[in-house]
This record gives sequence, C-alpha cells and structure tokens, in this order.
Amino acid sequence: MQLDTKPWYKQLWPWILIAIPVATALKAVHSIIIMQQHQPEMVVDDYYKAGRTINVQLAKDREAALRNLSATVLMAGNRAVVRFAENAVMGDSLQLEFYHPTLGANDFTVTAERSGALLYVATLPTTPHGRWRLTVSDDTKEWRLRANLVLPVTKEIKLGY
Repeated sequence: MQLDTKPWYKQLWPWILIAIPVATALKAVHSIIIMQQHQPEMVVDDYYKAGRTINVQLAKDREAALRNLSATVLMAGNRAVVRFAENAVMGDSLQLEFYHPTLGANDFTVTAERSGALLYVATLPTTPHGRWRLTVSDDTKEWRLRANLVLPVTKEIKLGY
C-alpha cells in the first residue's frame, strides 16, 4: 500500500470543490450586469400621475367619438396610409405614433400628409415587424384613434377610439 504524499493543492478533488462556488459567484455577477443593462421599461413610479394622464387620454377618445371619426390604416412596407370613411374637417397633416409594447427605444412618431380628400400618407423610418400600438391624432392632439397592429399585414386595420 502506497501513501499519498502530495500536498492538497496538487490534488484534483479540492479544485473541483472550489470551482463550484467560484462558478456560482461568477454567474451571479454576470446576471447582475445583465439586469443592470436591460432594466424593464414598463414599471410606473408615480401611479397618481399615470392615473391623471389616463383621464386626459379618455377625453381624447370621447372627442373622436363626438366627431364621429372612422378610419382604417394600411401598412405597405415602410408606408402607412390612413383612410377616413367620410370627409371630416381636418388639417393637412396627422401625427402617427408607433409604440412598441415592451421596447420603448423602438417607439417613433411620423407625420402623415394629406394625399386627397380622405387619405393621409406617411413614410416610416423603418419597416416595423411584430406587435405595435398605433395612435393617430391631429396636430392639436384634441382627438385620437388607436389600433393594435401585428406586422406585417396585408389588409386594412380599423382604427377605434
């Protein structure tokens, strides 16, 4: 029978046992770094302020209903075409606000110019894909029409209050 006379640091098993907590600690530091770089954007800090803005937004929806506005939007590549059902008295341009449900950095706003009696056309900076929320309003932001989009789509989508 032969005695093992090597010191502990030349053995394999102590290093395996030390590697487990060291790997766990490194993974924890990695997870903290990832969480700091990708913080959630949907958390609201001031609920009272958010509640007040909801009432303002509902007033815009009521104004669109009082004006009896009805429109559809057609997305074709990087163009958006808004078509109203009847000739409402509106200005020469509309604001189209695209909101991504989870990535606030992807949100953008474009101006749609009048292209006929009932049509407004806007050129988008990119061709959006996936889920989006679209808000259409006039320049004074007195009313708004909304829709949830899943892009790409080949048919017109009705805008509602």
